[in-house]
Amino acid sequence: MDDRHMKASERFANRLNTIKGVKHFVLARNDGQLVTHNLTEPDNLSSMTTLCGIYATHIKETLGFGTFEHMVLFRANEEHVVLFPLDRYFLGIVHHSGADQPALIERITRFLQSLLLKRNSA
Repeated sequence: MDDRHMKASERFANRLNTIKGVKHFVLARNDGQLVTHNLTEPDNLSSMTTLCGIYATHIKETLGFGTFEHMVLFRANEEHVVLFPLDRYFLGIVHHSGADQPALIERITRFLQSLLLKRNSA
């Protein structure tokens, strides 16, 4: 399908699916509403992403930290979960075991920053 005829959430999902190391993802609003994902059953990851994102934001504000860039939840199977805030959304990424986590975080961060730059220049 022509990229111009896709919804923004579809373009977002397509781009995430091309980032090396991403296995699964969910994008949820900070009120818990699921926006897009690439899972058969997204509810658990979506709920965890929203709750962890909300709590991390509250902790950041309570302690007076300047930013909350990402949070990593380590799992025994090494398919760790990385959470990112994005305006009024939270992005949860499950990466492949053995993925280069710092490089993946950098790729996702650059992608999210490019979205903010596009929005701010529009």
